[in-house]
Amino acid sequence: MPRLWSFLLFVLISSLHHSRCRVVSASVVVVVGSINADVVIRVARVPAPEETVAASAPRVDVLVGGKGANQAVAAQRATCGDYRDIGRALDGTSKGGKRNDVKFIGKFGADAYGARLWRELASEVDLTSSATSAKGSCNGLGIVMLTERGVPSAVVVGGANVEDWPEDDDALALELRSAVDGAKIVMLQREIPNRVNVCAAREGKKVNAIVILDAGGSHDEVDGELLRLVDYVAPNANELAGMAKMASVETDEDVVRAARVAMKGVNVKVLATLGARGAMLVPPTGEPIRVRGVALPKGAREVDATAAGDAFRGAFAVALSEGKSDVDAMRFAAAAGALAVTKLGAMPSLPLREEIDALLGAQSKCRSRKPSGVEEAPAVPLHFASRLNSMKAREDLFTERDVGAPGVYNLIKRMARVRGISSVFLNYPEHFVDGGTPISTKELRRVIESHKLATGAVCVRFPDEFRLGAFTNPVENMKRRAETIVRDACRAANELGADEVVIWPRYDGYDYHFQANYDEAWDSMVASYKSVVSSDECSSLKVSVEFKPTDERSRFSFIPSTGSALLLVDAVGAPNFGLTLDVGHMLAAGENPSQGVAHAASRGTLFGIQLGDGHSRLGAEDGLMFGSVHRTMSMELIRQLYMSGYSGKLYFDTFPSNEDPIAEAETNIATVTHFWRLAKGAAGDALSSAASTRDAVEIARTLLKIEQGMYN
Repeated sequence: MPRLWSFLLFVLISSLHHSRCRVVSASVVVVVGSINADVVIRVARVPAPEETVAASAPRVDVLVGGKGANQAVAAQRATCGDYRDIGRALDGTSKGGKRNDVKFIGKFGADAYGARLWRELASEVDLTSSATSAKGSCNGLGIVMLTERGVPSAVVVGGANVEDWPEDDDALALELRSAVDGAKIVMLQREIPNRVNVCAAREGKKVNAIVILDAGGSHDEVDGELLRLVDYVAPNANELAGMAKMASVETDEDVVRAARVAMKGVNVKVLATLGARGAMLVPPTGEPIRVRGVALPKGAREVDATAAGDAFRGAFAVALSEGKSDVDAMRFAAAAGALAVTKLGAMPSLPLREEIDALLGAQSKCRSRKPSGVEEAPAVPLHFASRLNSMKAREDLFTERDVGAPGVYNLIKRMARVRGISSVFLNYPEHFVDGGTPISTKELRRVIESHKLATGAVCVRFPDEFRLGAFTNPVENMKRRAETIVRDACRAANELGADEVVIWPRYDGYDYHFQANYDEAWDSMVASYKSVVSSDECSSLKVSVEFKPTDERSRFSFIPSTGSALLLVDAVGAPNFGLTLDVGHMLAAGENPSQGVAHAASRGTLFGIQLGDGHSRLGAEDGLMFGSVHRTMSMELIRQLYMSGYSGKLYFDTFPSNEDPIAEAETNIATVTHFWRLAKGAAGDALSSAASTRDAVEIARTLLKIEQGMYN
């Protein structure tokens, strides 16, 4: 018996030791790459060949750069490390909170920049495997011309990044083998020699690390040997076009075609970053994954896009090291890339984990901090809102109204009791008057915020005087008055701190044949939308149109479908103009809501989504609880929003009559949350696998298994 107990104790201690080792190395990212001194010159425009232009600023800025160094810092800041004072670390007043989660392997030159580059990078990441030049080489140098719009153009001088690696292959392998030991992710770029990348990838695969290759640094084809050793190749749009020998990749179809051409059948995933269009992951086979760009924080603007790609790739690597799925990792990375463009410089612009999570609307939840044995529910990084007028239902259940207060205040008060609601959508002008008396937006905002809510959007509802049309009214003065109402709604939205105005063109339609001139109506709408979205009141807001195919006030709409709405967005051509899609309206149009969401999201024009359900009898909009009738459709819709990287507000456009509106709204939230979680992890992977077969029976069986909890 003593021997048995000794053996069991040994096994237990060994297990604990192994578990601790796994926790220590679980988020290790090793970056093999370049470090440069970036000399930034501000210009009004980049000079043409044989042209000299004067800089628009009287001095240059020298910043830490290089793809390898940038991605190492981006990864470290995106980890769950205890960073609290990175800003001070950069100016030398603090050492920061480095935990050595990320290791950088590179070569520092022997010139005047070397000591500064080492000092600044050492305050962020582990440099124990890096070296200073033994050959007297200069540091890598980046000459960056930065336009007033924040668009960079650069020339890179390799220096020590190219010259100082061991020439002997065995010595190189030995150096890299010790450097990548214990890594979960190995990141590579093409600003160092290809032979170094090949060796690093080979050593990374020996320790079962995921290898990510940033295609940046060269537009040439990726070396075939290197390509077969990596798991992900990450080009931007221009790099991908160059690798595939295509002029450009303007559409998603172009991206997929270019990826398949460039990879030549090699079993590798292509992660293409597409700027404001977002990102796309193209696997060797099966359906690509599309994630739209993440909107900048309110009040922020694009200053410098220099390190946006590096921020994206570093954050993507960290997300993979934490066990996130590809689509979750892409969304996380997209938020990091969006934040990076709001600050000048490469390294100073790379965001912290807390900033990334905040932009996604989620609290920081790091796997390494999760107590052992506790299963953490997947985060649902969405903000919920519900139709304010639904709170008018079942007045018998609401006994807390303030006597004498404007009716809208009581609706807001009741809405605030819904667990999970964070935003209020207000109808304009309906909710801005009480008995004919205007309600102050300042007071309205105070009431909303006193209930711990925010104004999500202002929704334009044209009054009945526009029965012949708003933007298509045959009377010019009426059309101009409709435009004024929208501008007034934008002014109110700005004063309330909202970021969007939604226009429902209820009256822009007709009832009988020969009643409308379709060309004139279209041109009239386009002109009015152009006018309002570019106005001083609306230009800083997202403005979206909410189409409805048929209504008792206009049985045929001039915008009868998602396709027509997208044509309108293209015709208006303003970056702040997009779509709010309503599930009830799409059902009335005979559309599949998921398909409409996919089309709008892939073009970066899906500004909002309104959820409900209905029996769709006689084209009526029932406004029933989400998922109560078309459950499979609703599940697919939430999965499509998840796959498309939607991070906006979810608005429940439902019409409770016999139901408690508070309980109904909470049920809607629970349904969406349930479907969102099913879109992730093992269940999401099972759905992707089933969908790729196009086998309806297999898809139905997979859905049954998911509902039975077999993919938890």
